Amino acid sequence: MKKRIEEYLPKAIDIISKTGIANNSNEVDSKFNGYFSSLGAAMVLSGIKPALAFYSNTKTAKERVRILKAIYRLVIEDRDNVKETDLLHYYIEHENEPMLKYKIIDAATALKLAIRTYKFKD
Repeated sequence: MKKRIEEYLPKAIDIISKTGIANNSNEVDSKFNGYFSSLGAAMVLSGIKPALAFYSNTKTAKERVRILKAIYRLVIEDRDNVKETDLLHYYIEHENEPMLKYKIIDAATALKLAIRTYKFKD
């Protein structure tokens, strides 16, 4: 796990900018720190699938889906046209893949660490 987080970290820093989590001034809205913390807790308490389903809902917080897009780009494929539900659908289709769950958790951890390299704005 630790090794994978270290491998993901440089790419995570880049993906934060690509997904719009960081703005053009390299600032991250402070609410994303809370979103990452909540996602980690949701994955541990509820499981990966329910947490991804909840975060895929664009009706509650549209910015929150950027986190799922960033995880998708980090773990699955780094492409621009990632949809809100792509990570959830991928997980459902590949749920039996032995390391996928841990890759998603590690990617979320790497992204949470990566946003700390940016300046936070209120």
